[in-house]
Amino acid sequence: MKYAHNEKRELGPASEFSAEGMERKDRQPLLAVAALASGAALVVSILSGASLALTLALLAAVAGFTVAFKWSCAEAHERPVIKAQLVTGIVAGIMATGAYDLSRLLLVQLGGLNFSPFETFALFGRLIIGASAPGPAALAAGTAYHFLNGIAFAVSYCFLLGGRDWKLGILWALGLETVMVTIYPGWLKLEAVMKEFLTVSILGHLAYGATLGGFSQRRLSDREPTQMSPLTANGSLPSGAGKEKR
Repeated sequence: MKYAHNEKRELGPASEFSAEGMERKDRQPLLAVAALASGAALVVSILSGASLALTLALLAAVAGFTVAFKWSCAEAHERPVIKAQLVTGIVAGIMATGAYDLSRLLLVQLGGLNFSPFETFALFGRLIIGASAPGPAALAAGTAYHFLNGIAFAVSYCFLLGGRDWKLGILWALGLETVMVTIYPGWLKLEAVMKEFLTVSILGHLAYGATLGGFSQRRLSDREPTQMSPLTANGSLPSGAGKEKR
């Protein structure tokens, strides 16, 4: 019986065959940034005074080009992972946005607060389809944009952190909360209801993050690695892998 030389192969920390390397290959930072296009459009519009419809269209075009480029460059074993992250992000985004809105509604109703968190929907709609748009049309467009943002933020999270500890979803949502608190009060003149705004907004983002983190961890944590290798995580051959049959 012959035996292959039992050499130890040294693998660097960035090796595609290490467990850490495989985990990094599951992350899609370029796609994560592209998925933030709709939210970035609002920030640019508020800070610069540019048309939200225009900035949304431009950034969406850039995001679409980025996604097409990444997909065309992706290897065969990467595409199922990207698909899983995208689908999970869409479903998680719908669920998390629903939890976000429901928690805010319950707090306002049960707490008897004066702050109305849903007035921004019509405002979003008029920024997109025009200031003279009828109320129902503006509300419909703004609600759709609100859900688009909630889904896009979730997709971005899944591309970058999906499958990790669910508490990262809460940290992600609190990051979104930080951006909102930085921009919204001056934009919407919320000084008179600032305390209520913060209370409602923080609770909503906690609900969003917990839902997003929990769902994406369940759906993506058990996916198979993007690279299959006979090597173990520490770079050595598994037991019996070096033997040859007669």
